[in-house]
Amino acid sequence: MKIEARHLSANVHRTSLLRNISIRVERGELIGLIGPNGSGKSTLMRCFAGLRRPSAGCVLADGADLTRMPARLRARRIAFVEQQADTTDRLSVRDAVNLGRTPYLSPLRGWNSTDDAAVEAALDAVEMTAFADRLWHTLSGGERQRIHIARALAQTPDLLLLDEPTNHLDIRHQLSLMALITALPITRIIALHDLNQAAACDRIGVLSAGKLVAMGRPQDVLGETLLAEVFGVAAMRHKTPDGASRLHFSHAI
Repeated sequence: MKIEARHLSANVHRTSLLRNISIRVERGELIGLIGPNGSGKSTLMRCFAGLRRPSAGCVLADGADLTRMPARLRARRIAFVEQQADTTDRLSVRDAVNLGRTPYLSPLRGWNSTDDAAVEAALDAVEMTAFADRLWHTLSGGERQRIHIARALAQTPDLLLLDEPTNHLDIRHQLSLMALITALPITRIIALHDLNQAAACDRIGVLSAGKLVAMGRPQDVLGETLLAEVFGVAAMRHKTPDGASRLHFSHAI
């Protein structure tokens, strides 16, 4: 799916959350959104998901206004994992992931082998197959996060939106999740605090005070001057033994 924000603004009462943002995401791209807390990342993600109507401008999905897409079709094509997603304690892990198949079910189309396969593949992708029969309330915060992501994958979407998906995950699962997201053959937009994780994206958008202040390849965007201006930190770039580039930060600027 191609997704595009054109001159997008969003307000809550009289407070401006986003101001005149234009972003075009091509089919199959991995886009990272970075910025300080309160910069507008979550609001922009909710606009891309069709969960918040902009106060000005529009979001286009494959060239059509997202607000005109039928809700069931939108739920099939766009999956969104929010920071504060929740699930009732009474569900098992498998039942929670099964919810990702809801947009495909109807009185004329019951549960079938395609749904089973999608759920099993999603559980396997996040390394939670062994937890399938566990109850939700027995899971840790990191395990719950992985199940939320599995539920999104079970939707088999064309666009996957992830708002801080590595929160609550230990380092091994952070790395495996980022590897999974990077390898997915769909359009992905991911909001991140870890700037070194964001460097794995095709392009990065930098938000500050509701404005898009930079957009481009990681090596072009993650510069010392911009990071100092937006995040208020000093950044230095170093090469790791395997030749990768990593940023190191300090308070002094």
